[in-house]
Amino acid sequence: MKFVIFHGAFSSPESNWFPELKLQLESLGQEVLIPGFPVDSWEDLTDAGPSYLMKKQNLLNWLNTARKFVPGLQGEKLCFIGHSLGCVFILHLLSKYKIKIDSAIFVSPFLDDLKSLWQFKIANNTFYKTDFNFLKLKKFLPVSYVLYSDSDPYVDKNRSILFGKALESSLINVKKAGHMNSEVNLNEFPLVLELCKTRIDLTLYQRYLIHKADSDAIDLLRKHREGVLIIPPEDVDDEGLFHFRNLQKSGFATWNIDIKDFWIKTRHYFENARIAARRVKDFIRILIIRSRKDLQDKKIQEFIKKDLAAGIEIYYCFFNNAEKIIPELDFGIWDEEYVCIVKNSQNNVKEIELNSKSDAISRAKDWKKAILAISKKYKK
Repeated sequence: MKFVIFHGAFSSPESNWFPELKLQLESLGQEVLIPGFPVDSWEDLTDAGPSYLMKKQNLLNWLNTARKFVPGLQGEKLCFIGHSLGCVFILHLLSKYKIKIDSAIFVSPFLDDLKSLWQFKIANNTFYKTDFNFLKLKKFLPVSYVLYSDSDPYVDKNRSILFGKALESSLINVKKAGHMNSEVNLNEFPLVLELCKTRIDLTLYQRYLIHKADSDAIDLLRKHREGVLIIPPEDVDDEGLFHFRNLQKSGFATWNIDIKDFWIKTRHYFENARIAARRVKDFIRILIIRSRKDLQDKKIQEFIKKDLAAGIEIYYCFFNNAEKIIPELDFGIWDEEYVCIVKNSQNNVKEIELNSKSDAISRAKDWKKAILAISKKYKK
């Protein structure tokens, strides 16, 4: 999905909640565009008075700016997000270029004169329009949401409601939120993010990122490059609980016997794996052992017995053989959507890498194929 965010009058791509929303959507693997449109200075306008002639901010200039990026939108699944003046401009854009989009989110929208500050009347004058062909517009944007506030000092809520009704949008009243901008310290807008999430098909990895962000780790997401997340060993139970509960198709994992103490301590991880295995019916675990004696370990036997009862296929191979063909001896592939690699040093787990990049998944599939080729199926 490509998201395009349209700022309002006297605004910019760097203002309000736009940069934060861009960051959050990009952390979910989405493409985000925030074009900058020409605007005049509020101070220059105010100092000059009602006789001021807008030099930059007018409909023609904004359409000319849009002409540069509209060709790049063709063939994309699109969601447009507008704030204030950006909302009515979206309607102009769709009408002119006949762009079919998946959805739109309109924040504090209006169609005509706000009847509030004279500065807005002058700045927005060329954008006002109430006679759009709304029947046609609804075909261009079949799903839309209108967010309005009962305390907006510039846009009366009835103007936003009228905007929404014309498009048959879902109306959402955000109480006491002002103009839903930085004036009310709204530099992050979780409601808009949640609406965006409803329009995208999230992978298991992306849903885990949301889970982490919701549980206070947004700073962690920012630290790491797109598609890769590093978590500490103590988070393995939480990560396992999440992906096992959401697993839909398949699971594959190796178990390096050298770090068995780490895994034995995380019994909940294995318990949730077995619940998932009973559901998805496609789950393989390979034990990487030093010698056959490892398979006689009572704790290992207990784990194997429970795994087999849950329908998990158990294989084993020898450490010396495995380390010759794969670089990571403890890894998992979940729904073929992301790879979990347990990094260890001197048999102590240092960190866990979650990687959703296509090349990493492809590489892990090669590891899986290679290690299965040298493994034997465990028999009771």
